Amino acid sequence: MPWYEREDFSQLWELAHDREEMPSDYEAWHRNAVAVMNIWLARGRALEIVTIKPAEFLAWLRETGLPNTAEARRRYVEFRAVAHGHDVA
Repeated sequence: MPWYEREDFSQLWELAHDREEMPSDYEAWHRNAVAVMNIWLARGRALEIVTIKPAEFLAWLRETGLPNTAEARRRYVEFRAVAHGHDVA
């Protein structure tokens, strides 16, 4: 699950190509993320939180040639989880 730190959220939001589909403030994003996390956990699903740091994420986007979209963020989280030896389902 992608996670953003409060201090990084504005920068990541500004750089997102699909920001119209994202909450524009951290508090709204955080409430939504916690709600989604609770739904997954209530269903017995395991999840890994992957913090997206701007410099690392933007470097990865440059390397892969992907735009900053929800799909790219999902792929980045998957990439990071696999890099740490975790299974991704």
